[in-house]
Amino acid sequence: MSSSRCETRGTGTMYSSHGTAPADWSEAALLAQLYDWEHDGFRDDIALYSALGRRTGGSVLELACGTGRILAGLVDDGFHVVGVDRSPDMLERARVRLAHARGAAELVLADMREGVLPGTHGLIVFGLDAFGLVHDPVQQTDTLDRVRAALQGDGVVVLDLVHVGSLADHPHGIPVLQRSGADEEIDANVTKWMVLELHPAAQLIEWRCFYDISWRPGGFRRVTETVEIRTFGRYEIELLLARAGLRVEAMYGDYELGPFQDDSRRMLVVARRHDG
Repeated sequence: MSSSRCETRGTGTMYSSHGTAPADWSEAALLAQLYDWEHDGFRDDIALYSALGRRTGGSVLELACGTGRILAGLVDDGFHVVGVDRSPDMLERARVRLAHARGAAELVLADMREGVLPGTHGLIVFGLDAFGLVHDPVQQTDTLDRVRAALQGDGVVVLDLVHVGSLADHPHGIPVLQRSGADEEIDANVTKWMVLELHPAAQLIEWRCFYDISWRPGGFRRVTETVEIRTFGRYEIELLLARAGLRVEAMYGDYELGPFQDDSRRMLVVARRHDG
């Protein structure tokens, strides 16, 4: 398991560190950048994690931290953070991002489903569908066991899960235009198409994503990605957490702490370490 510490001072613009023209980047590097193109403006969840972190004290560990969007927001709020991700390209962008934040962060290249989690923390975060990347039930229970072991005595874990009921009326099996616009970092115009497939028997959501990149100097490239997210029912996730010694403290349907209901788009689960 390797780690790198990022000293974060001041603020600045996110820049790539690949050292080559974007048109020559690997598909993994482009997908990491396109993730930021889509998600950099999304900050709805950071206030929730910051409030929970202030309540518990201690450091914050984010699993499947990606390019560091949540980590940077928490560092700006004064937290010491640790991020774990298995993608070198995602972590490289996180390193660059955190170099312009106001604190210090540790980034660990590792698969959250394997090995000992680093440190002991007041708050552990599975952001946007991160726990849904763990498909196997044995790995789910093992991951949550290791999460409990990495929590301080009064620590809290948060799981931000998709609520599959909210996708019932979405078009299935056909390309849908999700976003189109300029991507200034790579000097291109990007159009993203997405095909959604639900697999209820397997409790999986499959997103097939197609990014059509038109380079402004000229040229075209299509980058594709398939993401499969495991879905969970309310009582299933409660049982998984209880088995790991984690007691559900609250369940919300949005980041403003609204109730979890049939039409909720998210299922936000807050659980506390239970030593009883």
